[in-house]
Amino acid sequence: MPRYNFHFTDGKHVCPDTYGLELVDDESARKEAELAACDLWEDPGEGDWSGWTIEVMDEKGRRVTSIPVNSRSKHGYPRGSPGIGVVL
Repeated sequence: MPRYNFHFTDGKHVCPDTYGLELVDDESARKEAELAACDLWEDPGEGDWSGWTIEVMDEKGRRVTSIPVNSRSKHGYPRGSPGIGVVL
């Protein structure tokens, strides 16, 4: 299975995902990014995620998608899905 990395950026700072996730295809990676964006928007913890984006890259370095954290998932995915392993 291909590996995807989920980098977080606000245009000035980048929080790289050095581990990534093995997912079936680009569509699965896009859905995972949407889930993460929705989770961060609904429960930002102690951070302010406004203005941040999740950049999804495949194992060849190709950008698959870019999802703003402040976007709501149009698919209505439930919270608590498998998470993306980025440590800030």
